[in-house]
Amino acid sequence: MSDPRRGLLLGAAAYVMWGAFPLYFPLLEPAGAVEILAHRVLWSAVTMGLLVVALRRTARFRALAGDRRLLGLLTLAAALISVNWGVYIWGVNNGRVVEASLGYFINPLVTVLIGVLLLGERLRPLQWGRWGWPVRRSGC
Repeated sequence: MSDPRRGLLLGAAAYVMWGAFPLYFPLLEPAGAVEILAHRVLWSAVTMGLLVVALRRTARFRALAGDRRLLGLLTLAAALISVNWGVYIWGVNNGRVVEASLGYFINPLVTVLIGVLLLGERLRPLQWGRWGWPVRRSGC
């Protein structure tokens, strides 16, 4: 199978899985959003720990643990992602699938907007065009 065809099929599969993902949470009905999130965090940590060991990256992991600034930033990022996922799971479990999905759709756009407005990141002209905003050209 050619790479473009394989990429297209894998991309389509990812979208189908992501679209069907909210159907999974109601099957966990007795568990609340916090419990589901706790399991997600726990099993993600176990999986990543096994990957670190299997890929022999323990030295890099120990170096990361020694860098307090980077560890703090990663902790902040993990907390924000946990809140994001917690709200999403809560929304799906409470019958707000459309609203939760819309929030998930808008999230990357807001993230880029924060990067541009608050963190001073600069987008390339093609990236501005992807947003649907006029492409800025030098000299115009």
